[in-house]
Amino acid sequence: MKRVGMIAMIVLLLLPLFVFAGGQQEGGAAGNVLHIGAAICSEGAYALVGVPYGNFYKAYVDYINQAPEYKDLLKGRTIKATIYDDKGDGAAGKTYIEKLINDDKVNALVGILGTWNVVAAKYELETAGIPSVYFGTGSSAQMFEPASGNQRYMMGVQPLYKTEGRLMYLRATTYFKNIKSIGVIFSTADDGLSLKAGIETQAALDKRPAGSKPTVIYQPIGSSDAASIGPQIAAVQNCDVIIAAGNQAYFKAIYSAAYANSVARPKPVITSYVNIAPTNIPAEAVNPGAGEIYGAAWVVYNEKPGSSAEADRRLKDYLEYCKIVDWDTKYIPASEKAAYKQNAYAMSSYIAVKTFLVGIQRLNASGKPLTPQNYLEAMESQRVPIAISGGVNYARGSRIGLDSLSFVKYQPPASGTAADGTFTEVDPMVSIDELITRLGG
Repeated sequence: MKRVGMIAMIVLLLLPLFVFAGGQQEGGAAGNVLHIGAAICSEGAYALVGVPYGNFYKAYVDYINQAPEYKDLLKGRTIKATIYDDKGDGAAGKTYIEKLINDDKVNALVGILGTWNVVAAKYELETAGIPSVYFGTGSSAQMFEPASGNQRYMMGVQPLYKTEGRLMYLRATTYFKNIKSIGVIFSTADDGLSLKAGIETQAALDKRPAGSKPTVIYQPIGSSDAASIGPQIAAVQNCDVIIAAGNQAYFKAIYSAAYANSVARPKPVITSYVNIAPTNIPAEAVNPGAGEIYGAAWVVYNEKPGSSAEADRRLKDYLEYCKIVDWDTKYIPASEKAAYKQNAYAMSSYIAVKTFLVGIQRLNASGKPLTPQNYLEAMESQRVPIAISGGVNYARGSRIGLDSLSFVKYQPPASGTAADGTFTEVDPMVSIDELITRLGG
């Protein structure tokens, strides 16, 4: 089993006028600045995510603007990034997103972080008419099957919770043998409800005879306090597999509550990819008899060189990412550089900016002006390779995010705390359709 990480080239035409967002530019002569923006928390409950995410985002923009290998490609242009700290609050995030669109007049929104922001600013994002590329959340508020009108400018990348819910059901029924029941503990927030919807969708699509497919028991929780959700755990304690459908705080509560229940304690737990980082693993996971933790990984950076063209592409991306971590002296503390090289959240902002640049590269190759419509058509023209990951197909308005994820398992450390553990891949990156085939559906 290989260890996995959990968690650009840019060519800009020197056009007489850059008209991505009404043609308005800041910071010099018209056409010299490509202005992107995002709301990213550096304080609050999700600062653990937002700080490395935002630090690398800013470092990467600086690198593009300063590195010698980018000078000729930029042709005198610079990228400007405006980032507001929403402190993990959706109301504040919505205000900042409106400011980026209406006052700052950014050319594109790139890498907005958090379910709280995407849900709160859903209307603004759907109607802005400018590219919104990559959201640091799996919220289904960015899912459209298909998108229409200005919804098409919302181009998510991360696996969306509803899509991941489908994968959770398929992993439970293909990886674990002869299971009779699945217990789903889901938060009543957007993340949990969306994961549950995906599980329900895939369970309904499972056409095997009733005796051949598992019963699914759903239990909602509105609290991230482990002591208060004991009754919900008791309701699924006899299930063969438990799915913890919720983000970091809910996952920790579900796992800790299951550990406190002697019947549920040893059952394997499948959780969302957003929780697949050693720092998110509950303390009890290192104890003897604790249930194994499984999840999805969409960022894979240490495959064997030469094993495939896609593996080599991902490795090349990862090496560039590490180079930027080493290069930066402004945002990434020297004492944290080694940790950043395995930080899923920092890698996510690299993926966000690099994905945005794919559309710029395609427009440069086509010779078309840099307009929102042309950018959209470029991104929808063919599958978009995602750095250190798989790919996304935006054709015909599809907005379901990545649907190919690897399956990983938490490995406790020989000694130390849960944060000292690692994740290993137990099944490679495969798609929903491939898993359905395995199931015999």
